[in-house]
Amino acid sequence: MGLRRKSKAERGTKSPPSKLRNFAGFVRFLILSCLIMLLVGFAVFAISVEKPRKAAPLPKADGIVVLTGGTGRMFQGGQLLLDGQAERLLATGVSKSVSAKDLLDLLGVSEQLLTCCVDIDTAAEDTVGNARETAIWAAALGYEHIILVTSDYHMARAKLEITTATGGIRITPFAVDSYVDDNPLTDTRRLGLLWREYLKLLAVYVRDTGNRKAGAPTPVPAPSDAMRERQSAPKITGPKTLPQSGPAAKPDTPDAQPDNNDETP
Repeated sequence: MGLRRKSKAERGTKSPPSKLRNFAGFVRFLILSCLIMLLVGFAVFAISVEKPRKAAPLPKADGIVVLTGGTGRMFQGGQLLLDGQAERLLATGVSKSVSAKDLLDLLGVSEQLLTCCVDIDTAAEDTVGNARETAIWAAALGYEHIILVTSDYHMARAKLEITTATGGIRITPFAVDSYVDDNPLTDTRRLGLLWREYLKLLAVYVRDTGNRKAGAPTPVPAPSDAMRERQSAPKITGPKTLPQSGPAAKPDTPDAQPDNNDETP
């Protein structure tokens, strides 16, 4: 007896996997791939922050820019100024409550050097503001090369923001170690800080993708300067404009200037 092919009705209506199921599988694959790339990128970022840095002589620059918000930044910037690495120093994001005496202690410089060669910015409240005020300061003085002083984990984002705000000023990084123990990558609090900083760095990259040069207005030190938004007229301020007395707040510690440039404790 020969075999008879089943009719379509006998075979039923079973169909191959639906397009919707295939699309869902593709979406799962895409999400998994993005997560893997995100984690690999974070590992590269964390290792680059924590790897030992070789001491190398710094080239001399026009100015030194210190972003407040982390322990040791102000002192390191003051030492660079004392060593003659640049002619002026800008401390950006300083709390308005900080006095000239506090600045002397934090920078470790003489009153004469503070008066002649240190400029204080109290307008910046975050890294974007630091970059904006740095651009105005550098343009006002005609500077083309700065030494940037900030914490190791914050350096990549700070460089990116300042490069965008200034339209490409030359930056020599001077990263301040922010972790003193032996195993930073096993410290969950440290990893949490690095993870938050990594996400912020990615956000800056996404924001400026394909528009970095176009989004960098030339800073002009005038009240109408768009970079300052609705702030007061840009000025190069010195210690004489600061209160001569006040609480001994420290601008280079997270407690003294909360939510400034690092934006996270």
